[in-house]
Amino acid sequence: MNKTIGILAHVDAGKTTFSEQILYHTKSIRQRGRVDHQDTYLDNHDIERQRGITVFAEQGMFSFHNSHYYLIDTPGHIDFSPEMERSIQVMDYAVIIMSAVEGIEGHTETVWELLKKHQIPTFFFINKIDRIGADVSAVIKDIRLNLTEDVYDVTNDLSNSEMTENLAEFIAERNETLFEHYMDKGYDKELWLRALQDMIHHNQFFPCMSGSALQDIGVESFLKRLDLLTTTHYVNEDPFSGRVYKIRHESNRTRVTFIKALSGTLKVRDVVKYGGVEETISEKVTQIRVYSGNKFRIVDHVEAGTSVARL
Repeated sequence: MNKTIGILAHVDAGKTTFSEQILYHTKSIRQRGRVDHQDTYLDNHDIERQRGITVFAEQGMFSFHNSHYYLIDTPGHIDFSPEMERSIQVMDYAVIIMSAVEGIEGHTETVWELLKKHQIPTFFFINKIDRIGADVSAVIKDIRLNLTEDVYDVTNDLSNSEMTENLAEFIAERNETLFEHYMDKGYDKELWLRALQDMIHHNQFFPCMSGSALQDIGVESFLKRLDLLTTTHYVNEDPFSGRVYKIRHESNRTRVTFIKALSGTLKVRDVVKYGGVEETISEKVTQIRVYSGNKFRIVDHVEAGTSVARL
């Protein structure tokens, strides 16, 4: 199963550090970089390391259980919002990182509105619980007041598809079929899990967890719940279609076009068409790259659900 996961936050909430931990725990990188050490895997451009912020949306890859993930670390500074919004359009799910001290900040609300606009299912990770002044319950209260009432802290109420009674009731209250089943027959683990996955997919439930990315607290357990609660359904038999979300030029002026494959299969030497009804541009695919950080491998074809670059 292919899943594209976006990591978003207000600047300095710990987004890139969180991404580094995810890649490390899935053995996609050998060591965890730090923004203040200027050695992170995803912030690999000179300007990013000099300024200590993410400027470009960068992709990392990892596999976990039976799924293959494309992780997109996005800029958190408002000056680079267009880069972030283009990336949002190709995400299957998003993770909003928030500080347990600062809570909801200005750009957090902008991110939330963009995710609502593009109907991207969203998880919350409340970061920096190791800092003085951290208050997870206050942040969750703030989320309920300013973003959505359908947020739920699953840190202690969900493990390996087993739910506490509190969580089971919270879900049943938002699903009439489950509520009737709960009243007549009680809780059914598999039924509740499928319902929860569906509610998340349709933006009716927003899971939340907390931890410290810098201290590696709660990140691995978050990953397990993310994997459990997310599903995608891409069809390879349909004609190829995709969405362009980024264009770069290499030092030799070669244009690299980043595409999320939405259906079908794309092969080298295929002809792809861009544009709308009034104007269409046709181009032959000469090379397909799968990027992770600033490294890439060349493949001869890609299937639906993958995020690739073509020349």
